[in-house]
Amino acid sequence: MMEPTNPIDILIRLLVILFLIFLGTTQSVTPPGGGGGGAPVSRSLTVIENVEVITLESYPYQLMLNVSGYQPDGCQLSVLVEQRREGSTVFVQIYREVPLDMICTMQLVPYNDTIRLDGGFESGVYQINVNGMVVNVNL
Repeated sequence: MMEPTNPIDILIRLLVILFLIFLGTTQSVTPPGGGGGGAPVSRSLTVIENVEVITLESYPYQLMLNVSGYQPDGCQLSVLVEQRREGSTVFVQIYREVPLDMICTMQLVPYNDTIRLDGGFESGVYQINVNGMVVNVNL
């Protein structure tokens, strides 16, 4: 088989490879409610660029996060936030559920939100992980 020498052929092959890599990195999940009749979706994580922790003057302490970043595409979908605590680490996941058959524009959409963390926090050092961006807070 001859190797392509035309730059257009090379570009097309590279785009196909990138598309296949992208498909391999998306995570297919079942929609809430068990997937009875719902279209399969991919969980698209929000790209987080900055996390600022705000400590409210109360005891136990209450924490809020000012989060900024962007959505990696132009799909206009609801943003979902999940959080869980494991010891002194708080995990926050910010994402959208994108139907696998949805076509989105190739644009970055800014994301800014203030998120109140569940529960109270005693004095100590906590690690807050928002989509992989880790911030430490000492109360």
